[in-house]
Amino acid sequence: MQQVRLEGYRALVPGVGYLRLGNWDSYGIETLQILPGEDWQDLELTATFVTPAGATRVRVPETGLLPVPPEATAAPLGTGTPGRLVFAGMAQGVQRLSTDVLFLVSDHAAAEGAQSQPTPSLWAQYFDKIQGMIDAAVPPDGEPGTVLTKTPAGNAWQRGYYTIGAGLLLDEATNTLSVDVADSLQQDNTRPVTSAAVFTTVGNIDALLATI
Repeated sequence: MQQVRLEGYRALVPGVGYLRLGNWDSYGIETLQILPGEDWQDLELTATFVTPAGATRVRVPETGLLPVPPEATAAPLGTGTPGRLVFAGMAQGVQRLSTDVLFLVSDHAAAEGAQSQPTPSLWAQYFDKIQGMIDAAVPPDGEPGTVLTKTPAGNAWQRGYYTIGAGLLLDEATNTLSVDVADSLQQDNTRPVTSAAVFTTVGNIDALLATI
């Protein structure tokens, strides 16, 4: 695995000082190890592979292991027209550092093969990163009645921590909380009375008063 060390405004490659990214039209094999120096620490790193056909920008993973995109090796690149790998370090939306290094891609006769998939845009790559962080922080939806709770093992959906007091009923099958009511007026019963029970009692009183 080829290494690139970022030191200040220089990108250093051991040995010959430039990268060899295999043969043209080959992809999914080459991976570079990016080693950020002190000045590059805590920066969001991107790498742009520039060839005569265009530029492909990718984010450098936190591991420093950077897969070479297929666009970088889509055509041979010799010493007369080499490619350039441009590194940039961003912090708070500002580009702090940048540097580049040359890369070559060896030539060979044409061969039939499957077409490579284009590399997603830089914004799509950042979206995937953020989505992965969200998925790790918030697990899939829990069951009804569960709440997202921080546990020693991470965030997890758990039953809510509450106590059902007097006057309330919990239907655990449907996780429905309701008021425990009385259907009739009873001595020493402190539960709330339904309006139907009050209506019936008042009606009975009216009927008794009518007989007086």
